[in-house]
Amino acid sequence: MKVVIDTNCLLSCIGKKSPYRNVFDAFIENRITICASSEMLLEYEEIFTLFWDTSVSCNLLGLFESSDNFQHVTVHYNWRLINKDEDDNKFVDTFIASEADVLISNDSSITSLVNTNFPPLKVMTLQQFSNYLNPQ
Repeated sequence: MKVVIDTNCLLSCIGKKSPYRNVFDAFIENRITICASSEMLLEYEEIFTLFWDTSVSCNLLGLFESSDNFQHVTVHYNWRLINKDEDDNKFVDTFIASEADVLISNDSSITSLVNTNFPPLKVMTLQQFSNYLNPQ
């Protein structure tokens, strides 16, 4: 299963004590493929460095880029579906370009696109996706 993960959701699932750690573990266990564009990777690096030191940030990014279940995506078209926070368009554009199965975000500007008919988008919150991976 291919996924695009919003930066804040990715940050929320990395910690070993996170209630959403199963999402990151699914990546480690090759059960999901994370898709990201260069623009997303730059944001990941920026935010990771705010929370952890540079070496941890570099290790995480290195893990992504060296994993067989990481897809570096080139975005050729900007759909501009989000007006409220235009910076979030990179996640939607990457989702479409990668032909991912799910876009994971808790951001209302992204989750509000769940009813978009064209292009079709499958959006889940981090909690929904975590529950999907490990149904109770």
